[in-house]
Amino acid sequence: MTIRVGVIGVLGNDKVDDIADLDSMDIPDSVKRELFQKTALLSGLLRSVPDLVFFKDTDGIFLSCNEMFSRYVGKPASEIIGKTSHDIFDRSRADFFRSNDKRVLESGHSYKSVEWIDRADGKRILLETFKTPLFTEEHELIGVVGVGRDITERKRAEIELKDKKNELFQIVNGSPIPAFVINKDHDIIYWNKACENTTGIKSKDIIGTRNSWMPFYDSKRPVLADLIVDNCLNDIEKVYGDKKLQPSFVEGGYQAEDYFDVIGRWILFTAAPIRDHNNEIIGAIETLQDISLSKQAEQAMLEAKMLAENTSRTKSEFLCNMNHELRTPLNLILGYADLLLAEETGTLNEEQRHFSEIIKFAGSRFLDLVDSLIYIAEIEEGKMELDVDLFSVPNLMSDVKRMLSSQALKKGVSLEFDIHPSVTVVYADKSKIKTILHHLISNGIKFTPSGGTVLVIIRQNQNNELKLIVKDDGIGISEEDQKRLYNAFVQLDWSLNRKFEGSGLGLSIVKKFVEAQGGTISLKSKPGEGSTFEVLLPLSSSENSGVLGDMCNSTEYLE
Repeated sequence: MTIRVGVIGVLGNDKVDDIADLDSMDIPDSVKRELFQKTALLSGLLRSVPDLVFFKDTDGIFLSCNEMFSRYVGKPASEIIGKTSHDIFDRSRADFFRSNDKRVLESGHSYKSVEWIDRADGKRILLETFKTPLFTEEHELIGVVGVGRDITERKRAEIELKDKKNELFQIVNGSPIPAFVINKDHDIIYWNKACENTTGIKSKDIIGTRNSWMPFYDSKRPVLADLIVDNCLNDIEKVYGDKKLQPSFVEGGYQAEDYFDVIGRWILFTAAPIRDHNNEIIGAIETLQDISLSKQAEQAMLEAKMLAENTSRTKSEFLCNMNHELRTPLNLILGYADLLLAEETGTLNEEQRHFSEIIKFAGSRFLDLVDSLIYIAEIEEGKMELDVDLFSVPNLMSDVKRMLSSQALKKGVSLEFDIHPSVTVVYADKSKIKTILHHLISNGIKFTPSGGTVLVIIRQNQNNELKLIVKDDGIGISEEDQKRLYNAFVQLDWSLNRKFEGSGLGLSIVKKFVEAQGGTISLKSKPGEGSTFEVLLPLSSSENSGVLGDMCNSTEYLE
């Protein structure tokens, strides 16, 4: 039986050359078969390994190599086996390889080297080579086994990963917002400069630890980032539910706020998960925002609001309590002025009558102002009540016309009323409706030039609502002024206010009275084209709402 060996075999101290004839040697058949099997196995192993594999003897002569090594060298195995590195490579590289061989042979230990190598095809690669001593079964050192691997792509990936980690570090560290990052094991891996400034803890003292709690709490406990890494949603709600907890703009993230005694600050903290390409949580980032100043401002605003409310309440209580004290002397003044003007106490000369009229005019204006202030105070104090009862709308309109006719006549303005015959008796608050009409009509007369008209239209629609429309030919109101028209004490134009007189309370009271009855008020107006106010008031239902219907004649009450 003849066996050919495809690689160098070692039999004791005798070397068998490639393609050796084993039949000429006095070897038992069983040993020959075993040698053949081992040789075939080794040969197949060398062919299948993707790395560069070679064997050298103690003198540096190549005993064998695989196909990958041949490709790298650029020569077939037949031109490599039996040669040294100096026969194949340039002197400097061969010296380098031989020095590594000697290091392994002399130390008896493995050695790894990494170097940039130019392959036979001209491509430059980074080669990682492991060399280890080769012994016989009797522990006799007979050479070196080398395994080389092209790690060019791996090195590039490592460099790219390192660059990305450095880029992330620069982004986190350079951010003006305090931030830290933990991994899935809760180890702190980033702690930026802003975080150092906020907490007073240096990154070198905390990175690598699990002490993210330390700057904020007296004892160990999870921070928001810890709970997000563990995906403990129930614990997040439990621990931070009373800290204004809410989802952040990042999916899976949360934010909350709290005061930390350790650093003496209010902090808005936001934490969000960091995920890998499989969407698995591999860490979390938490940012901190010092909101102490905004909290102080918020507290100051709250205190100012409470102070303003208390001041307003005190003012309102004072005005309500002064109702009787203010109205009684004013009514006396107006009463005596009426007596003088009626000449009940004697005939007045022209100068005395003029002075009496001034007293009555000023007193009436003062009483109107007092009434307006009392109305506002009652509304703000919640003391205003509705006095709902049956009354005749035509009678009410007759009273309003009698009160305002002299004002219209003096101004040269025509005051007209259009009441639908179906509107007779209603069940509502007569006093407040009268006040609403008085203010709207008075304003219409005030701001309508001589020769103009103020038209009052009264209707009752199918929804059982009383519709009051006051339309004038006055100066009109711009869209900008309409936005603040109903604010108390607001005067749209100081010069107009001085020209036409007014306190800035009338329309505010009208709106509050309308809303108190569940109604609405609207305005259509343009500068120079007049104004039209429309009030809708829901009417209360009553069994007696029709009792007086036949007793009232709208024409009669308007005469």
